[in-house]
Amino acid sequence: MAAPEPARVDQPPHVLVEWSEYVAVVRGSISDRYARFYAPLAMGSVVLAFLPLFKDVVVVSESGTYSAKYGSVFDMAGRSGGGPAVIGLFLLAGLVSALILAVFRVRSAVLPGVIAGLAALIVLMLVTKPGTGDPTPDLTDGGLAGLVLAVCIALLGITHAVHLSWFDRR
Repeated sequence: MAAPEPARVDQPPHVLVEWSEYVAVVRGSISDRYARFYAPLAMGSVVLAFLPLFKDVVVVSESGTYSAKYGSVFDMAGRSGGGPAVIGLFLLAGLVSALILAVFRVRSAVLPGVIAGLAALIVLMLVTKPGTGDPTPDLTDGGLAGLVLAVCIALLGITHAVHLSWFDRR
């Protein structure tokens, strides 16, 4: 039986993987964990856009009775004075596009930050109800679901961006 050869002193320490390859693999695994949530959130956002956001309002005044019907964001955008709904549609289109992009590999914290920012703007619009007049309507069940979904998307985007930023600093 032969004795094992002694280690050479002139050899550099063995490196299994280069640091850049390691960073790419870990960043990819972080993005893969978050990517499984982005596709269902994109589909849910699209579906909720077709539901009515606000309850109808009936106003009785001295001059008579009138009702305000709101419908979905598409219905509101098609009416005169629907400027805030058009902005909401652009925010929704941007959010869904960013969510679809995030299903694939995210390499930096920029895209999750954009997702969080767009979702936060949608939350702001659902809470403040711009362009709905006086009295402001209450949210329907679909509107509440959209608000909860937008809050969840914003929190997920913030968490993903912080996770990627934290890893980049290490």
